[in-house]
Amino acid sequence: MAIRVLILSVLIFAGAFGAHEVMHLLVIYAVGGQGSIIVRPWRLGLVDFTIYALHAQPSQPLDVTRQAIVNFFGPFLAAIPLAALLVYVREPIAVAALIANVVILLFYAFIEAGDLLLEAVNNVDVPLLTWPEFNYGVPALIIVLTALTLKLLSAIRGRRIPD
Repeated sequence: MAIRVLILSVLIFAGAFGAHEVMHLLVIYAVGGQGSIIVRPWRLGLVDFTIYALHAQPSQPLDVTRQAIVNFFGPFLAAIPLAALLVYVREPIAVAALIANVVILLFYAFIEAGDLLLEAVNNVDVPLLTWPEFNYGVPALIIVLTALTLKLLSAIRGRRIPD
């Protein structure tokens, strides 16, 4: 069961991450900007290695308020369809995978807006918030903890969900 939650969560994450960046782009336009989605290199913070990630990039820099709106509402809006599915989905593995991805998108909403506001408003730099290891490590941890929680809950309830 845990492996199925892991696999389904990662599959949903791939789509949710793309939706998150598309929503950033939608919000860029909604606040009066223009932009595009690019693939950008992202150097890891702990080892000398580069990965590539999707990124919604405004054509012109946005002021802090509009950029904070973009940073928060991109992932927040991407979470809404997944949260809405929770009303209709009853399969425990699918519910767990959806919950994990809603939590991940909310995590992104808060760290993306929080990092911007810490830097621009409070003049505080927290490099950890922009490390790829943190940005992908926390979602991986959320997925693993969700899988383990479902396994534990099924054991406590005495139900066995097939692996």
